[in-house]
Amino acid sequence: MKAYRRYSDTVAVLSAIYYILRKEPPIADYVGIEPKLQNTYGHEVTPDLAALCEARKKGLIFELKWSLPFSEELLTNEIKDVEKYAVPCSKWKTSTGKVEYHDVILVCNIEDVERAVDVIKKIAGLPRFAFLISDGFAVFSWTISATRGGERKEHLVLMNTYGKTRNSIIEKMLEQPGGLILPEGALTYLRSTFSFIREKPPVQYTIIELIQHVFPQFQDPTRGSGAVYEITTDMIYEKAKILFPSWEDFDVQTVQIKRGWISEALGVMFALNVIGKPVGKPDSWLIPIPTLRTREPIQSALCKRLAKFQLKMARRPARKGRPRIKPLRLTAHPRTKRLDDYF
Repeated sequence: MKAYRRYSDTVAVLSAIYYILRKEPPIADYVGIEPKLQNTYGHEVTPDLAALCEARKKGLIFELKWSLPFSEELLTNEIKDVEKYAVPCSKWKTSTGKVEYHDVILVCNIEDVERAVDVIKKIAGLPRFAFLISDGFAVFSWTISATRGGERKEHLVLMNTYGKTRNSIIEKMLEQPGGLILPEGALTYLRSTFSFIREKPPVQYTIIELIQHVFPQFQDPTRGSGAVYEITTDMIYEKAKILFPSWEDFDVQTVQIKRGWISEALGVMFALNVIGKPVGKPDSWLIPIPTLRTREPIQSALCKRLAKFQLKMARRPARKGRPRIKPLRLTAHPRTKRLDDYF
């Protein structure tokens, strides 16, 4: 459940940053989601969000991380990877394709920020990573408040935890005591703007998006509630592209939801016996609509079911000579079911 909430909240943070940059009077002249830039190493880089400020002379790059690894080695690699954004970049949406300079902002959950900053301080002394202690690099952290009873009240707080940008307006906004607070009403609207960030979501997040938004689009009212539909992965992907439309940046399209994420989600749903599979049709699925009926919130019900499945798979004895199956890594082809077996 924590992974689901983390990713969902990070999507809200992306929306919040977009909102902050574009609200009147706008801080940025242009904001692009997943723009494709080219750094001085000749590599194409795709940050989560990029903006142009001050008559498009200066840039901002935001990289969002819904989760950071606990392993210091893996976390160090994540921080080092940010360097690809810190070097000069071209293909900005300007007349020359360049800017005078751009700032890089790493955005992560408040639970991860202390570990991230510790690693930053350790490697900042290396010549290649000196940008980590220079103006123009910052780490923003975020949190969402919760009521005493455990119910989530949508008050997102964005703070500048480390470093400094060269944008005076942003710096002044985040200098407020307690950080920049976005109220519940704003976040409710913003959550409907985007559903995914560039980073791959936890599989339970994709499953819930499919169940709540995509599968109902295939329902035929004449067949009644609970009917089972035979639907292909391609049909689901095409419908998802309509519901989660592409963003156009720099004359290219970026797709919010990737086909591979959908394929993984369908495989896990089949393993959980939420959906079925017809015999001899490897790319088709038998999907009841509504797909998951529960008295508790669907997020809680699915995450609990997935946790039990993971525990079961982890406890299953490994076959001799083969490694134990890892949770969520469905490498074997799913078994098939006849329609009458499914019922």
